[in-house]
Amino acid sequence: MNRTRKNTETDFTLFDNEERVMEHAETIIDGLEETTDLIKTLSAAYKRAVKDQKRMVRLCDRMQEELRAVKERLEGEVTARAELAEQFRVQAITDGMTQIFNRSHFLELCDHELKSRARTEAPLSVALLDVDHFKSVNDTYGHAAGDEVLRTVARTLENNLRQSDVIARWGGEEFGILMPRTSPENAAALAERLRKAVQDQSFDGKKERFSITASFGLTTLEGPNPTTKRSGMSVIDGLFKCADDALYDAKSSGRNKVVAAEYVKGVKLDATEEPA
Repeated sequence: MNRTRKNTETDFTLFDNEERVMEHAETIIDGLEETTDLIKTLSAAYKRAVKDQKRMVRLCDRMQEELRAVKERLEGEVTARAELAEQFRVQAITDGMTQIFNRSHFLELCDHELKSRARTEAPLSVALLDVDHFKSVNDTYGHAAGDEVLRTVARTLENNLRQSDVIARWGGEEFGILMPRTSPENAAALAERLRKAVQDQSFDGKKERFSITASFGLTTLEGPNPTTKRSGMSVIDGLFKCADDALYDAKSSGRNKVVAAEYVKGVKLDATEEPA
């Protein structure tokens, strides 16, 4: 083979270029390997981050569920405490037998009404009711029948009074009635209606049905509130003392009637008669 010097030089040049190409290729391959390693590292880091994020999401969800459960439990406890407090409040102001107001709360309401009427000087009437011959009812028909009489009287009063009126168990077989903005005449008429309503009730005795009657004593405060106590008593105590005196007169003069007493003068009149 005849090869010139020029051809020989060209072959060496190609050889040199091939070496440079190979070196360049190796550099590129090394770079690709480094890039691949970096991609693998970044991919692994990303997977760890995703895994950590999922774990954090699960943790946050669990914490939210726990917080929600705690919130519901606390709300339930608050509600239960509020309901219990309301039960205690109702028990504190309610007569257990008749489920109407007890005497102490009734007197608080009377005192509140007395203060309210100081601005208007509207008439304020109160009454005491006593079930006639109640001991005889217990002795003849038993205490269960007596208890039913008291409950029925309470319901009868509630069903026949106005929305503004207030009733309470005064004690034993006695009941108190507060009648705001009620004149002596209207109070007497209302008490008479209550007397008839009580008289119309009948009860199941051991062998027979029986009925009862009730006596009423009432009084009315008119004009401005007294600024001084009457006989050492508060205004409310004085009103009910006057009503109690009228009730005594009703009991001693035959029972089953309404007797009214004037609060200031203490003059009593039979309210079953037509008011003047």
